[in-house]
Amino acid sequence: MTIKLTHHHLSAEQVNDEHGEAIMLTQQDGIEEPQSVLVHPWQLRAVCEQFGIIASDSQAAKTIATLQRRMVGLRDRIDDLADWMAKHSDHAHADLSYETTQLRALQDLAGEWCADFEEGLPEGFGEGLQPNTAPPECASAPTAQASLL
Repeated sequence: MTIKLTHHHLSAEQVNDEHGEAIMLTQQDGIEEPQSVLVHPWQLRAVCEQFGIIASDSQAAKTIATLQRRMVGLRDRIDDLADWMAKHSDHAHADLSYETTQLRALQDLAGEWCADFEEGLPEGFGEGLQPNTAPPECASAPTAQASLL
């Protein structure tokens, strides 16, 4: 199988020679003779990684782990806020339907974004405010504050 790519006067072609698989890069700019170089795929990858054109597997894994940790932390905080809104906010004296709707939307987004890396999370993680549930009767502010102590 031969793959050939041409872009901006540079062609790259996958070839097999007596040493195995290689990539032939050929540059032709104008009317002069084309210049070619034969490189091993790992050499080309190393050069691209060195110049930041592509990320190495270890760099990508570290970035993914960092982003996952941050997303789970954000989802934890959203779930905590949703739980507080459901149990302790003053639904009896204020219309918090807009705030509750926005919070549920954030919770849905965070849940969707974290859905692919659920393994390793504690059991019951993300089970905060559930859609279509009426807020519970809330205690007065002094009673709620005392319960936090």
